[in-house]
Amino acid sequence: MVEIPYGKRMRPRYLRFLIITAVGIALVAFALDIPWLLITLIVLGVLNAVVCVGALYVLYRQPHTISADELRLRQLGFFDWRIPTADLGAAQVAERTHKGQRSVEVIGDALVIQSLTRTNVSVPFHEPQLVDLGKTGPKQVERVEFWADDPQQAVREINARTT
Repeated sequence: MVEIPYGKRMRPRYLRFLIITAVGIALVAFALDIPWLLITLIVLGVLNAVVCVGALYVLYRQPHTISADELRLRQLGFFDWRIPTADLGAAQVAERTHKGQRSVEVIGDALVIQSLTRTNVSVPFHEPQLVDLGKTGPKQVERVEFWADDPQQAVREINARTT
């Protein structure tokens, strides 16, 4: 199994959120003299810090992966899809900007797993695949587009197992 990291673009954003949260907690602790508001804001700040640390952890520890059997695509802890390599066509580097409103959604005939509105790897399917993202219900897609920190390596690794 080979890892395909995807968090390079998002890590700085979560680190900034974490720093801003820490500074905010400190400022609130020193500036407020209303106990119930102070406690409420500190609790919310700590929860935000936990979310940021969790997102950073997931970005490091749960990358996309490719093995002889499957391509596993993830988006933080919210999305995890396993696609058999037998269903995959030839991957290619294809950098695109998407105007989607979610980090994982069906746009046209593609399942798009974007990193800050961008993807850079496109993998077609031999046959359309059915994907269910919840609210929108099951939809057929003909390819998947996702972000990889090193798209050339991702394409090489995927194509080495599918062709």
